[in-house]
This record gives sequence, C-alpha cells and structure tokens, in this order.
Amino acid sequence: MRNIIYVSTLIISFAFLTYFTALQNSLWLAGIQSPFSDSNAKIENISSKTSGGKYLVNLQYPALTGKGEPSFFMVNLFHISGDKQSRMRHVDCDFIILRDGIEQFRMSTKYGEPLFHSINGVMLPSFPFSEPGMYKISVEIAGDFFIPLKPVFANFSAMVSPTTDGNLKFNIST
Repeated sequence: MRNIIYVSTLIISFAFLTYFTALQNSLWLAGIQSPFSDSNAKIENISSKTSGGKYLVNLQYPALTGKGEPSFFMVNLFHISGDKQSRMRHVDCDFIILRDGIEQFRMSTKYGEPLFHSINGVMLPSFPFSEPGMYKISVEIAGDFFIPLKPVFANFSAMVSPTTDGNLKFNIST
C-alpha cells in the first residue's frame, strides 16, 4: 500500500511539473520571446529617482517591438544611500501605463491584487502597444520590506512611433 502512495505522488508531481513547464514556455510556443532571453535583442535602459529621492528605478526595455505584441520590460528597484545603491527586497510596487491620462495597464490587476509584491526588487511586466503615441509609464513603490509607505513614483515619458517595417520604436525619457 505504501508503494502505491509513493508512486501516485510521483506521478502527480511529474504531471504538475510538466504542466507548469508547458505554461512557462507558452509564449515561446506562440512565437513571442522575451527580449531579455534573446542575446541579439537591443535592450535600452533608463533610470529615475522616485519623488522624494529615496529610491532609484531602473527601467529596461526593447528598442523595438512588434505592433500589438507584448512589449517586455524589466524594472529594477534600489535604495539610495549617499552614493551607494542597494537592491530593494520585499517591495510592494506597481507598473502603470497611461495614455492621455487614461490608465491602459496596471500590473497588479493581472494578479487581482492592489499591489504587486516583488521579493527581489524586480518586476517583469509586459503590455501590447497597438497604437503609436505618447505614453506615461509610472513605477509606484508603496511598501518597503513589509512596511507600508506613502506611495512614491518614478515617472517616464514614452514616445512610441511606427517604423517602416511595421514595428514600434520606443523613445523613453524622464
């Protein structure tokens, strides 16, 4: 009887592992690949301090993206102490995209939560830009190592323009 339980547990574990591996690779199977896993992709980055100057937000993004395809971003969050920076841990944060003052995307809503909790100070949001234009990207920090804070923001302006080959080019500034 004990052997049947072990074998059943092993089979169920293998089934879950197979399911989650397939789920993790589903974007790749759909022909969409994160630029952070493609060594040939041109990745840009820009940094901005939050309001109040206590935190530094580094935003990495692809120079080009396909129209209507997910555009992947990497957000790195740091404490600023004098001339030193240290990675934040256990951060309650959010990644927000607005166009003409209207919210287009909020990362936390993908998870049904009021904020996204990052254990390592990194967010990996994606958003499918389908129209060229001027966008505002805001990174909100509302908790630091499980301690709630009055929210602070790092804001970026993103000009999304079409290219001759039908892709979209990002020009992001602070």
